[in-house]
Amino acid sequence: MSLATCFIVFIYLTYKAFSLLYAPVGYLPSPYDKTQSMGCTGSELLLIFIFTTGLLGIQPLLSVRLAILEVLCVLGIMRCGNRPVFSTPVVLYIVFLCWTLIGITYTPVPQYGVRMVLKYIYPLLVVLLASAVVRHGEIMLKAMLNARKVALASIVVASVPFLMSIVGAVFWNRAALATHYIIFAVFSLGLFYFSNERKQNLIWFIVFCLPCVLWVFRTDIMGTMVALSAFFIIRYRFKALPFIVLLAVLSVASIFYIPSVKEKMFFRPDEVTITDFLTNNVDESSINTSGRNQMWEQVMPFYERSKMVGQGTGRVQTFFYTEIQGFGRGGQLHNDFLLLLCDNGLVGITLLILAYLAVLLHCILIYKRHHDGLIRFCVVTAGASLLGVMVTMYSDNTVSYSMATLSYPWGLYGMTLGLLQAQKQKGYE
Repeated sequence: MSLATCFIVFIYLTYKAFSLLYAPVGYLPSPYDKTQSMGCTGSELLLIFIFTTGLLGIQPLLSVRLAILEVLCVLGIMRCGNRPVFSTPVVLYIVFLCWTLIGITYTPVPQYGVRMVLKYIYPLLVVLLASAVVRHGEIMLKAMLNARKVALASIVVASVPFLMSIVGAVFWNRAALATHYIIFAVFSLGLFYFSNERKQNLIWFIVFCLPCVLWVFRTDIMGTMVALSAFFIIRYRFKALPFIVLLAVLSVASIFYIPSVKEKMFFRPDEVTITDFLTNNVDESSINTSGRNQMWEQVMPFYERSKMVGQGTGRVQTFFYTEIQGFGRGGQLHNDFLLLLCDNGLVGITLLILAYLAVLLHCILIYKRHHDGLIRFCVVTAGASLLGVMVTMYSDNTVSYSMATLSYPWGLYGMTLGLLQAQKQKGYE
């Protein structure tokens, strides 16, 4: 039944996306006042639709859905009428993509290299589409508020076995969902500070912080803490240090004082104390990486053979899909940074990290220089959530989940660029 549901939803989403794109005009309830309508172009409707449905991965058809979304992004940019904004971070990310394309020329199985590039390119297409389309804050708010409702629905589905059996495969898996919730925890915290609905958004914030703890996803607990730290750094700069120290203390405390987290963290949890951790007296062999260490050790020779340029884009996927036997075959590495080192070497990972840090720095500068509340809200959400999601790349397949993870912070950054462009154009009027 779940497979049939996936095909029906996939066909509907594809039809709906194209129909919205080519619609002459559409009307949606305003995010400020639901009794009022706002007129939207086809490209604006498409952007809102892409953000709203990003959690609907349709697992049996993931690759096809991603390819269609990328085509839609390109068509949306072409039909928009505005030029995308190529900021320095966006240009740096394009340079990174060019390097991954070069990596296809020396990888053993190019088709796996192409698959990796398609995953890397989606956040770029979303940021370009958002920067070209968004000229009004209502579009940004509508897209994110709709997406937040779908995120809440995904929590309900993931928590009810009956619903999981029917529509579970329509949504992304729990790992991707938990990373996705980092973004909406930050978004809700931003609305807590920048809107009048403080109590409601505080509840939303708590709701999106809970799944990573209840599901015991250590990577996403850390990602949430880092995202919140980045939020306070962008907003308060050096005054944020007490908040960051408090978050660090809470992170360590969650490992040792939440039994389910500690049991998953260590093979022999009763033998490891918080004192051992703070004095760096914890044996690495006692840390439970859920089988990740074994896989990481198996791919390390790829990096060792060619540290600067790697073994070619898609080399790690080639290994998992065609070479490895037994445990890990057909799976993924659960470490996007190591995957990038093996595929594209130190050059590749340096270019990626530079692009991400450039986004964070640009967000800090925008927040400091502009006093428009909507721009500040958008940029603090983009910068903080991007850093939090980036952290999860250390021990998860965040790039493979980009439709539900990386595309949102990059998209918010693109929306910020679009709002800044609109502000600049008004200055010339």
